[in-house]
Amino acid sequence: MLGSSAGALIGLMFVVVTLTTGRDRRQLERGKQLYTSPVVWQLGVVLFLSGVAIVPSINLRLFGATSGGLALLGVGMGLRSAIGISRTPIAGAENNLFDTCWYGIAPALTYVALGAAAWLLFAGSQWAPHAIAADLMALLLISIHAEWDLVTYLAPIAGQPPPDGRA
Repeated sequence: MLGSSAGALIGLMFVVVTLTTGRDRRQLERGKQLYTSPVVWQLGVVLFLSGVAIVPSINLRLFGATSGGLALLGVGMGLRSAIGISRTPIAGAENNLFDTCWYGIAPALTYVALGAAAWLLFAGSQWAPHAIAADLMALLLISIHAEWDLVTYLAPIAGQPPPDGRA
């Protein structure tokens, strides 16, 4: 169920991206690196691990190692987003702390928890699969919040000329 939801939300990100038509390319590239790409990554992790989890012959240690590796990459992406957003407030200074927390810190902390659960799975803990499932649900919910936030930010300015007047 988590994987199919993540797959549908990846498709929705294409709609979100179309709302940026006509905006400044430099700002779009920065926004893509800090906002949209990490959300697609999060959804991809949920989709991938959900798919791998239902493979009948999956070795739990291999699944734990895979989850841990993706968690490590996710922590890096979350920290990169948090630092980048805090240094360059694309959506305005009034949104900076909010965006830093929701697009960077919250995902990074969830990936830390996923990494810990993966390590416990690798170590043989019986409740570790439940913790991984909870972490994937948390990533899905964070992604839903991020997509909603992106749409409500971008939809009102879609079709309007950029603030500097360039198209």
